[in-house]
Amino acid sequence: MSTLSNLSSLLLRSPLLWGAGLAFFFYSLIHGGVITDENLVRYLAGHWVEYIEVGLFCVGLSSLGMKAVDLFTQRRELAAALLPSVPAGGQHPSEAASLQRQVADEAGENSTSYLPRRLREALDLVVRTGEADDLEDHLKYLADLDAARAHASYGLVRFVVWAIPILGFLGTVIGITVAIANL
Repeated sequence: MSTLSNLSSLLLRSPLLWGAGLAFFFYSLIHGGVITDENLVRYLAGHWVEYIEVGLFCVGLSSLGMKAVDLFTQRRELAAALLPSVPAGGQHPSEAASLQRQVADEAGENSTSYLPRRLREALDLVVRTGEADDLEDHLKYLADLDAARAHASYGLVRFVVWAIPILGFLGTVIGITVAIANL
């Protein structure tokens, strides 16, 4: 792929971009007079802290939406038959290279889904060592790696969940300060 297509693909998968667009759309509805509810305007468009909070909420929401799309994609790929049925008596480790090519053909060479990646990596171990004795331990290791990747992929959502209450407290302090100053 070219650098431009890589960059555009990265931007299209960015929750920051989608969240900013969603927040911009929401505030354009408020400032355009489409949303006129007094409480919404007071509590979501009354101060700059509220703009940041809604923006962060939209970023977190778009991140979770992208995770949901990814989940449905992963689920659909689970139904695909990437490998043939195991013949009676099992398979010899020397057949791992052909199975590896079959997984690459079926799922695509650059598939980032968990199942095809884990199959490719497990078959790679069998191809490299020529035996399947350590395959169970390697599969446990790959499962742990995927769990760590999944946990790390929610870092932005964890940050948003942490930041919104802090900003809410900041908005409260600023509001109290302004109220006292006006006395």
